[in-house]
Amino acid sequence: MEVWTISKILDWTTDYFKKYDIEWPHLEAEILLAHALNCKRIELYTKYEKNLSAAELDKFKQMIKRRSQHEPIAYITGYKSFMSLEFYVNRSVLIPRPETEELVETIISLIKTNSNLTTIADIGTGSGVIAITLAKYLKDINVIAIDSSTEALQVAQKNSQTHQVDQRCQLVNGHLLEPLQEKVDLIVSNPPYIPSSVIEELPNDVKDWEPKQALDGGPNGLDYIRNLIENAPAYLKPGGFLFLEIGYDQGEKVSGITAACNKYQSFEILKDSNNHDRVLKAQT
Repeated sequence: MEVWTISKILDWTTDYFKKYDIEWPHLEAEILLAHALNCKRIELYTKYEKNLSAAELDKFKQMIKRRSQHEPIAYITGYKSFMSLEFYVNRSVLIPRPETEELVETIISLIKTNSNLTTIADIGTGSGVIAITLAKYLKDINVIAIDSSTEALQVAQKNSQTHQVDQRCQLVNGHLLEPLQEKVDLIVSNPPYIPSSVIEELPNDVKDWEPKQALDGGPNGLDYIRNLIENAPAYLKPGGFLFLEIGYDQGEKVSGITAACNKYQSFEILKDSNNHDRVLKAQT
């Protein structure tokens, strides 16, 4: 039987991933192997000559096969880091992105200087990263996290319990703002905002694996954004805030929708770290 050391299997996997156009072949090989061996990536470097057991090798080979089919690493390992917290994810939910971290950081900064903002609604919560991260880092807030997918809410519930915020994070099944029974101080959403025609142009990792309903924003990508902009004021307390993540090229159109709505005293489009339009911040 052929002996496979950590060093040897990493080299082999890196070459194998290159054939399948995996963007970061060596890095991803390390991430998956560390997960298979239940160790940290850095520990691999001290164990380069360690022989893999048959069970370890079999587990890793299954992961290699899945990744070669462009299944996202987060679905293979079952988790994704978000603002230094680890979140369980599966194919029922969108994989958290760095851009959404910037959205959450902006809200945290706002609330830390406005202690009267205590009730938040997260619309289309998915895995719960926005709602749960806000509840984790802001101890005096309560969040209502809404999603139309019961499968997504099961993921969010698991994450809410893991991070011990389930007492302050209420999970509700329903469509957009409809389940809200009382007005809140702040509404946040990372809604589907990709135009329907663009979905098929997305990388295989995204279009073939992530839930389409979490991506598809309608013909021009603005269906959910427009709905939330026009209807959020009815669910916000006076002076309340709406925060929406938007596409990098949607700033001008979103500004137009918000202005035409004529229900906000002020609004602005915030840039992300790549200087792209990324967040609508509006105040009633």
